[in-house]
Amino acid sequence: MLEEVDLALVDALQINPRASWTTLAEVLELAPITLARRWQRLTDDGAAWITVALGNSLSKGAIVEFSCAPGTATQVAERLAELPHVITVGVTTGEYEVFALIMAPSLAAISTVLLKTLPLPEQVTKVRSHVFGSTFGGIIWRLGVMNRSQADQVREAIGPLPRKIRPFGAADRALFLALGHDGRRRYASLADELNTTPPAVKRRLERLRRHGDITFRCDVARPLAGWPTMALLWLTVPDVEVQRIGNALGSWPETRHCAAVTSPANLGLIVGLRSLNHLDELLIKIAREHPDARVVDRRLVLQMTKVYGRILDEQGRSTRVVPVDPWTALST
Repeated sequence: MLEEVDLALVDALQINPRASWTTLAEVLELAPITLARRWQRLTDDGAAWITVALGNSLSKGAIVEFSCAPGTATQVAERLAELPHVITVGVTTGEYEVFALIMAPSLAAISTVLLKTLPLPEQVTKVRSHVFGSTFGGIIWRLGVMNRSQADQVREAIGPLPRKIRPFGAADRALFLALGHDGRRRYASLADELNTTPPAVKRRLERLRRHGDITFRCDVARPLAGWPTMALLWLTVPDVEVQRIGNALGSWPETRHCAAVTSPANLGLIVGLRSLNHLDELLIKIAREHPDARVVDRRLVLQMTKVYGRILDEQGRSTRVVPVDPWTALST
């Protein structure tokens, strides 16, 4: 398990992933150099990391489930995890033992992946897919270690929406990909790779964030932070209630992904769990707070193979990076 100071540091970076060590030092009451060293140790150990994510308007997605020959689920998951547009992969209980979240820049690209280009290992016996457009939460989540006063001190004022912003183009894609290995990468380092200047990188990055085209996320080896497992739930809710119930479930601290899907179930929910009893509590909470919602399928996640571009070991540590690149779907 991670130390309390490390958990507080991760929580602070989940609120403001690119906060300066000086800013965090004032809240966590430790020297900036101490925090910098602790973060370096966490990243070197694969226990925590920061990456960049696209806003909802720039990508479409699908949750694809795979039924596999006995004993081959891990092998199938590992192969899928090598694809840059397959951002998250897990092995679960149930008939469909592997699930994968796929991202692409358009519905047409998602269709091409699902119909033509997604490589299916020979061990896969059956596939089903759930295309989603609206997402309701989970990209950004928190450990919730700090109190409200501390969180307010760390929280960044991103500022108003810019009056003008050019369409997301090739240069922006290059910036997004350059941040794939390290969301805290310095402006000077980014500028060197992108053949521009640090102020230009900073301005563009800030405008993209204010416009909602990109966001940053801090993740952690979840078993080491008291979240040893997860569950995948499929729900049916009245169509007129999808937005309301989706937004409510998306705001739960346990939620890691929540989206309206096009399938017999119309809401997909992935939750982090502290224990098996925690799942029972969440199911009861859904039933009490949203009696119109019906959980039609539930799976326990046995192993997360990949989380938003990070290949994980059995303890949830990041061992290497396959940077998220939804545009790869156009060329596969």
